[in-house]
Amino acid sequence: MQEFKNWKEYINRILIDSGQFENPNSESRNLTEVETFKSTDKKSLTEIRVGYYIEENKLIYLHIFNPTVPGYNKYAYNEYFYKYDFTPDKSYGDPALEFNERNRNGVLSILTTELKGKEVQFIKDKKILKSKLYISENSPNFYLSYDFTNRGFWNKIFGKKIVKIDGIEKREIELNTIFSGIKNVLQQRV
Repeated sequence: MQEFKNWKEYINRILIDSGQFENPNSESRNLTEVETFKSTDKKSLTEIRVGYYIEENKLIYLHIFNPTVPGYNKYAYNEYFYKYDFTPDKSYGDPALEFNERNRNGVLSILTTELKGKEVQFIKDKKILKSKLYISENSPNFYLSYDFTNRGFWNKIFGKKIVKIDGIEKREIELNTIFSGIKNVLQQRV
């Protein structure tokens, strides 16, 4: 079994050794180090963005990003890890994940599992005006709605609904087409 010292080393080994992602670009933002991993598939726009709190060896976030699904990106941007995310019978806790076996297995599960759900986009003149994000497995009719227009609050409520505007094109994107999970995880148990 391979031993890892920290989150950064662990995630780098999984993503780079899979052959699906290149060496990351890295930048510091206050106390956070952010790494961006780009797909090795030149046709893919998918990136994985990882935020580490290096000083305490904690994982703050792991975002899967693709510009073709702005609704999903907006949803994921607000998702962060909490201490007890992978602890049965506990929830939340302090921000960020500690580097331990339970949390490593939880993050590995995220990385090896395809995204589920779909984004339904409403487009006019090649611009996405609105998207509906369906990601709940338990409630398939539940969706999160994102409006990408500059309309004011009252216009959004009382104005013409985007889906009823003339010339609106509807496009559906299955989220597993932007991220189908890491396939070539290290043969030895990570």
